[in-house]
Amino acid sequence: MTWRALDHVHRKGVAMSSRVRPSGRALGSLVLAAVLGAGLAACGQVQDSSTQSTSPASSDASAFPVKITHKFGTAEITKAPSRVVVVGTATDDLDAALALGVTPVAFFNKSGSDAVPSWLKGKLDTSKTKIVNAAAGVNAEEVGALTPDLILATSSYGLEQEYPNLAKIAPTVGYATDWGKQTWQEHVQVVAQALGKTGDAKKVIETTEAAITKFKSDNPKAAGKTFTASVGNTAGKMFSLVSKEDFAVKLIEQAGLTLSPAVADATKNESGSPTGTLTPEQYDKLKADLVVVAFTSPDLQAAFESNQLGAGVKSGNYLLVDMETISALRYPTALDIPWVLEKLKPGVSKLA
Repeated sequence: MTWRALDHVHRKGVAMSSRVRPSGRALGSLVLAAVLGAGLAACGQVQDSSTQSTSPASSDASAFPVKITHKFGTAEITKAPSRVVVVGTATDDLDAALALGVTPVAFFNKSGSDAVPSWLKGKLDTSKTKIVNAAAGVNAEEVGALTPDLILATSSYGLEQEYPNLAKIAPTVGYATDWGKQTWQEHVQVVAQALGKTGDAKKVIETTEAAITKFKSDNPKAAGKTFTASVGNTAGKMFSLVSKEDFAVKLIEQAGLTLSPAVADATKNESGSPTGTLTPEQYDKLKADLVVVAFTSPDLQAAFESNQLGAGVKSGNYLLVDMETISALRYPTALDIPWVLEKLKPGVSKLA
């Protein structure tokens, strides 16, 4: 599964992300599925077997009952949930719940990984939260066995196939309109509403936005500097962000940089797509004050860097990141944003 595969999904009418969106939540999801899930076992692999109930801290009892209308129906939540299950292609709902002080009893990860994301280490207790590899789909019986009283699935790609069965188990909150359209702030707000913690949502959002503001103020030389962000996962091609409406682009621009117009111009034929395809004779278009790049294999990295134009890109401010970092960049959440910014710091600090 590649970034380009996601553009095919987008052209068939599935929104990729961002407010006006096309953007790249979809991009990141399949990158995660293909890369972070590589070599993992099929759906149903459980990291921990704990079934203890986890009650939300200081939920507002007056917030219930509450009805949340979404694309597939209405979730009616009558009381503060005590056993929350998250189903997602990304960690939006999981991160939001944890940031709000709620520990879900399970996370069904449709991206295929049963590992704790790096930005959640120290925040996610695997003795309390099962991590289920759901790359092959979500097993409704397995979800039901956990006896949840709330299912959060606002970032679950393919939810239309799973919702009927999940909704029979517990109130299930899906995405509002189309998959991938909600910002990280909107994820926090809807999760807070479902958990009866709307009073805490503002603080969570402000804390994360403050981290972005601090990063920008700590790196004043980044102001106005250009950047590109790309992935090499197919021989002879680089897939680069070209849309200013992409969540990842918006985040980096909030930090003070601006998307290089050269890369956007080079791929403007990719109308309606958040990414553009660059072939070897175009690799010089990736040049910018900061070049963020990731590869899915050492061979692809070597091929790019040995290309004459690719070598020219590498000779500049070339920030090589791993696939977890580039995927998290595509999935800004309340908890992964500070982690991603730290990963960008080595390149940003070199800007003059």
